[in-house]
Amino acid sequence: MDTLLLIKILYGATSIQGVFLGLLLMRTRINQPANKLLAALLLLISFHLVLIGFDEREFFLRFPHLSRISWIIGVLYGPLTLLFVRHLLQLQLKPFWQGIAFLPFIVLFIILLPYYLQSVDEKRAYLDAFTVAQQDDFGWINQSVSLLHIVFALINLGLYLRWEQQRTEEYSSLENIQVRWLRQFLYFQLAVIVFGVAVFFARIFGITILGDWYRYHFIGVVFLFYWLSYKALTQPVLFGIIQKQKEMSSPDSEPPEKTPAKEASVNESLGNVFAAVQAALQEEQLYLKNDLTLTELAARAGHPRNLVSQAINQQTEGNFFDLVNQYRIDEFLKKCRDPENRHLSQLGIALESGFNSKASFYAIFKKKTGLTPSEYLARHQKQQAEV
Repeated sequence: MDTLLLIKILYGATSIQGVFLGLLLMRTRINQPANKLLAALLLLISFHLVLIGFDEREFFLRFPHLSRISWIIGVLYGPLTLLFVRHLLQLQLKPFWQGIAFLPFIVLFIILLPYYLQSVDEKRAYLDAFTVAQQDDFGWINQSVSLLHIVFALINLGLYLRWEQQRTEEYSSLENIQVRWLRQFLYFQLAVIVFGVAVFFARIFGITILGDWYRYHFIGVVFLFYWLSYKALTQPVLFGIIQKQKEMSSPDSEPPEKTPAKEASVNESLGNVFAAVQAALQEEQLYLKNDLTLTELAARAGHPRNLVSQAINQQTEGNFFDLVNQYRIDEFLKKCRDPENRHLSQLGIALESGFNSKASFYAIFKKKTGLTPSEYLARHQKQQAEV
């Protein structure tokens, strides 16, 4: 089969898949407007795939008003993804910055507007001069748009990673901190964009080893679409967000400004708060709850959430997440040394110690100790034997 025909079929089928997925997301009742933004993004890319699949002189001579549309569509991908991430994670983003994200689209639209307003005959005359039209396809506009893709992809991934880091202030479980599918999506998107941009510039600079892939630079988008479809159909709950996030939507009041005269009393006060936190954790063994939150711990300790957070940060040089998981690791090691638990596996003991999954347990244990649980226990047993 002709390779170009195969590309058309593949891109066309993927476009249809993208339209169905977009319509499905628009009809879901959860996470609106986040899912509507994702749906809009998928519908735009579906249309773009058709234009790329039929990117031939004859096609655009037949439909001249579709020429250069792909130039401006791509500028919307980054801003739409930015708004999607912002709504899905319930991030606070000033309207000014949201508006700035669409500024490149507005500028490019103004630049291209004279061309869009040309008549059919004028556009056909331009497209008929194939060499000039092809040079423009690889000109400064598309070069700038390509670089914008990478900038926005990095910004969106950075927003997610920052959100994930901040959520460790509230949750004691990795599973509650991460919207894993979104992290995978953003990394996947970045990889697709980097490949596409590399191929685009390779074509400009005559690097054949990459430039020859130009016709297929949207293949990554095909894989992205089918990956999203798989996620949406097999695990639709992944398009949800932590319900307890609403609990954090109203920020705590700002602590009063400190003065040197009050510094000692503030430190003493935070020391008392931390003592109450330790008492709650130890006496009630709250760390055994794998869904423990900072808000719940603060309520049990009898102090405001913001003071509990400050006390933990000051007294441990870590945060709530680190503190609770240190208790869990200590509990795990204590249980491992108990002969009555010999019948249990390491994972079984970890789950009894407050961890809620194997992945979470191994990741946290290695971060804290620098060793896997097996390595740590083997080293401890060796040291005990040498005593």
